[in-house]
Amino acid sequence: MDQLAAIRTFVAIVDGGSQTEAARRLGRSQSAVVRSLGELEKSLNVQLISRTTRQSALTPEGEQYYHDCKRMLSELDAAEERLRDRLSRPEGWIKLTAPVEFGNLVLAPTLLALQSEFDGLHFKVDLTDQPLDLVAGGYDVAVRIGDLDDSGMIARKIGSMPAFICAAPSLIERVGTPLDPRELTNLPCVGVDIAKRRSGLAWKFGERDASPCVVHPDPVFVCDSVAMARTACRAGLGFVPFFGYQVAADLRDGTLVRVLDSGNPERPVHLLWPPRRPMPRLMRTVLRRIEAGTRAELSWMRKVWRNGS
Repeated sequence: MDQLAAIRTFVAIVDGGSQTEAARRLGRSQSAVVRSLGELEKSLNVQLISRTTRQSALTPEGEQYYHDCKRMLSELDAAEERLRDRLSRPEGWIKLTAPVEFGNLVLAPTLLALQSEFDGLHFKVDLTDQPLDLVAGGYDVAVRIGDLDDSGMIARKIGSMPAFICAAPSLIERVGTPLDPRELTNLPCVGVDIAKRRSGLAWKFGERDASPCVVHPDPVFVCDSVAMARTACRAGLGFVPFFGYQVAADLRDGTLVRVLDSGNPERPVHLLWPPRRPMPRLMRTVLRRIEAGTRAELSWMRKVWRNGS
């Protein structure tokens, strides 16, 4: 005999007022309900319901047992509900990495919203522009812009990113607007040398065209920080290449203007995570929300990029 099922049947009989109503509520046959009650009474060696041809009523023992069972089932149902609620809510630590500016400008709203919504969810965030071994570093989630190396992680494209040259309106007023990338060699420029790779000092243009070119500006200022380069650009110090997300707010507010398109294909934005089967609920929730949040942020930025082009 399934003791718990028999107890639920007994409570349903009392609550419904008859075995017939209990059978309807439980979706069982009346004979099964009668049999279940009989087996319960036999196991307890006590009559719970006195039955005559015309009516049935709780015995004194049945009355006490009914109230005890009702309280026990209520507590059991509440415990199951608490467990279901806990299993449906993400809990645990997520280790995440992303480029510095992307994390601050694009990911931060989503991560803070997740942290606020789920008390048991915690993030360890590494924002860096340095190359990382994602597997050795034990990262649960990574965001990367551009072509991917083989990291051993699953990748999903969640957007794309243009790049272009920007300048402050004051600089444009002073030196004019360049119409060809090669003109930048004779104009004030700011170099961004991330991770000491010097890639920010060789500006590639026209990869979509038949005659691409690489411009090597003679910068008046070089730094290893996009934020500082943006500040220098706002101050009118020079022309600077940026990814679109790095200057969306400035283009919207008019503190910077877009002066030259790179002529290059947009760089893909990927979300990466380690292969796990089955994927934990925590990871599914976080990945889904980061993708949705990133797409939403890039959507409004794209409107700014079009208007600023």
